[in-house]
Amino acid sequence: MSSEGINSPDQGSTGDYPAPREPELSPVREWLKRHLAGRMLAAVRRRRKVPLLALRAVWAEREDLRAGRIPPVPRDRHPKCRAVVCIPAGPGDPAALFDTIDSVLASDRGESQIVVIDDCSVSCREAIVRARYPEVDVVRTRVPSGGPPNLWPVLRTAVRHVLEHYDFELFARLDTDALVTGPDFCERALERLSGAPEVGIGGSFRTRADGRPEGHEFHVAVLDRELPRDATLKRGVERAEAAGWRRGDAVQGGVMFMTREACERLRSEGWLDWRRPWHSIAAEDLALTVFVRACGLNALSLGGPEDLFLAVANKGLPLAKEELAERPWVAAHSVRVGLHGEREAELRQFFRGHRASWPVPSPHRTEPT
Repeated sequence: MSSEGINSPDQGSTGDYPAPREPELSPVREWLKRHLAGRMLAAVRRRRKVPLLALRAVWAEREDLRAGRIPPVPRDRHPKCRAVVCIPAGPGDPAALFDTIDSVLASDRGESQIVVIDDCSVSCREAIVRARYPEVDVVRTRVPSGGPPNLWPVLRTAVRHVLEHYDFELFARLDTDALVTGPDFCERALERLSGAPEVGIGGSFRTRADGRPEGHEFHVAVLDRELPRDATLKRGVERAEAAGWRRGDAVQGGVMFMTREACERLRSEGWLDWRRPWHSIAAEDLALTVFVRACGLNALSLGGPEDLFLAVANKGLPLAKEELAERPWVAAHSVRVGLHGEREAELRQFFRGHRASWPVPSPHRTEPT
């Protein structure tokens, strides 16, 4: 394979598949997305429960502190670690979050630090998470994001927190509907990113695990509408395009990685200070890809069929669960539904059984030299 192949930065094979079509929208939804007034109305609707969620989260945390429910920080939690795995958690059943944490612990065998970013959730707050996993770090956002596509503040909180509290080489992000499906999750990601020049971000990029190209037309349309009113995002897009980025390309956020250098440059160059307009529909994975590319760092495809690394799709698994277990795929998203219509509970049970054959986790973390 030539240097322009699937594993080259900002490159990905599109195979023989046609570009996926964006889903057709109803006339009302199309109007809402196309016009500023419509996006404002949609944003108000998405955020209608934000004040109540924020109050409930604060009250729950205060009650936990009064009752002594939050465990002390364990002595074996050390700021030096090879990788930090951040998992955003919003309101909902904590069982999915716990299963995703279990998959990371089984794969990395104690070599990575898990950080849960609590998006003002009562059900996934620190007292509940750390009662089960005392070693996990939990950070609560000040204000609920309201969920996708408003997760930029959550991701920004994660990057700032790990830069301030950990000496790490790799930043990994997993959604709660993602699972690690193979051993040595972070170590293998480090090997891939360190072997590519000037790479800052990696994940499912341009080409999916099933060979289909990632659609980018929606992101192009979003940017066309957002840039006239957002000077920071416009500057980021201009710098990213000057560095070779194709407008609309985004590393999918369900499972993705960043180097420490990328995290530090996002902070030092001011991109983490971006104040996303409250009515924006620009997703956090698009913004993060733009800003990393604006820093002069490349994006690396880890999700193509020849990569055998990440199997990521937006609404369900792109490959059969059996193929993910039998071949050396390392992580998958989304387990909400399987390729053949399996439900989430069935998929999670299948992968729990698969994890039983992995090496037994070590009791202590090995610090990087």
